[in-house]
Amino acid sequence: MSFFYVLGIISVLFFVLLFIKSFFRLNNFCVICGSVSLTWILLLILYWSGYFKNTLIIALLAGQSILGLFYLFEKKLEMFRLPFLLTLTFFGYSLFGVYDGIKESVIFLLILWLLFFVLYYYQDKNMKSFVKKIIECCRNW
Repeated sequence: MSFFYVLGIISVLFFVLLFIKSFFRLNNFCVICGSVSLTWILLLILYWSGYFKNTLIIALLAGQSILGLFYLFEKKLEMFRLPFLLTLTFFGYSLFGVYDGIKESVIFLLILWLLFFVLYYYQDKNMKSFVKKIIECCRNW
């Protein structure tokens, strides 16, 4: 299956999901996100079954979904954007059964989450400025 067909699948799913969204009045549902996600999930199942070999296309589409999830929760995450994004990336990476450095990655993510929780919940006067910079990391360009 070539990239052309993948683009076609996403487009067909877009219009199908758009119809479903309109019919059921699902206002908070992103049709593009759903189309891309369903496509890479289908391709991943085909990959696991041995019927699809192009992991690059799956990885690109999964990356789009990861970033979509990140943006969906970004405002609620405040300071925890980096650990959340890296955790989503870790899960996306592990979908391909590549377990090189998985133990170290899990430990790193746990330490990173712990560090961010500690910084956020136990900040004193000196740390408030640093924590504010972490929270506003992407806002002030």
